[in-house]
Amino acid sequence: MDQLKALASTSKGFFDIVGTRIYPEIVVPPVDLTGKRALVTGANTGLGFEIATTFARQGAEVYLLCRDALKAKTARDEIIKDTNNDNVFIELVDFSSLASERDFIRRWGQRSVEQQRIDILVSNAGIAISSKSTTKDGFERCYQVNMLSHYALIIPLFQIGFMAPDARVILMSSSGMYSSKRLDPEDLNSNDILATYKEGETTNFEKLWSLSGRSKAGQVVFTRELQARLAESPRWKDVSVSACHPGAVRTGIYERPTGIAYNPVMARWAQKAMDTVGISVQQGATTAIYLATQPEAALPEVRGKYWERCGWKWTPAWMEDADLRTALWEKWGEDSRIRGVFN
Repeated sequence: MDQLKALASTSKGFFDIVGTRIYPEIVVPPVDLTGKRALVTGANTGLGFEIATTFARQGAEVYLLCRDALKAKTARDEIIKDTNNDNVFIELVDFSSLASERDFIRRWGQRSVEQQRIDILVSNAGIAISSKSTTKDGFERCYQVNMLSHYALIIPLFQIGFMAPDARVILMSSSGMYSSKRLDPEDLNSNDILATYKEGETTNFEKLWSLSGRSKAGQVVFTRELQARLAESPRWKDVSVSACHPGAVRTGIYERPTGIAYNPVMARWAQKAMDTVGISVQQGATTAIYLATQPEAALPEVRGKYWERCGWKWTPAWMEDADLRTALWEKWGEDSRIRGVFN
């Protein structure tokens, strides 16, 4: 039954892509976020930028966690100009580097106790990559940036006590996670796909899609397992963790050199298709904003869910395997060298 429900969600997700413009626009009621502190990763452009802008417009103190200092400064200046909120700050973090994430955690810990509290965290940073690429930490780049980095950021924030007792955590996933096969804890680097390729060698769109889908599926599993473990902790029982798909958004993602831009014809075709059927970045950001701000989105019965268009969806049946979720959790802990245990 769960598999049929997941199939229905998958089919609807496909229709959402090709028929998205026939849906009415989603309107999320504004919420006064004065006094709240929000962190958004990958916030210098696209969805992250729009989410951060909305938080700032609603009065939050916003931190842009970005890799590129110049792009981050440009984004910060634009947000301040657009919202008249000067409480927008930059933290440089490279999510392909565990050391960079540890440095950020250390810097955050040097703040006063009151300045450490995080009310909202949107983990939006991610990549799509069309070549075999290994990080300095020794991991397949898509796996580290899209999945492991979220674990390596979020777990210490709770363990050290930086998160608010009723914090909202949102991971920007994708309906592409439905395409993923059952994850193998012993092959999160996707050697089954990349073993025949040399470092730096270009793959193809099918393999790019597979790598991305696996990493996004990992985010959904992580969301569910993190929620379950936090719920067992008296300190964190009121935290809400969610994953969401933004929709088919009109961004320049297909023109980026790390993605399918290696094939100019395919890149132009894909970008044209997305420009035709896709939704605006503003609409793509709505579900994450909804999950971060609306009371009903944090009710106990909907925590740990995967969402599209402000509604939760069924996920693949293999994600119901508690032993698999535990094995993946332990492997993420091993890879990041951070045990996922909460007080």
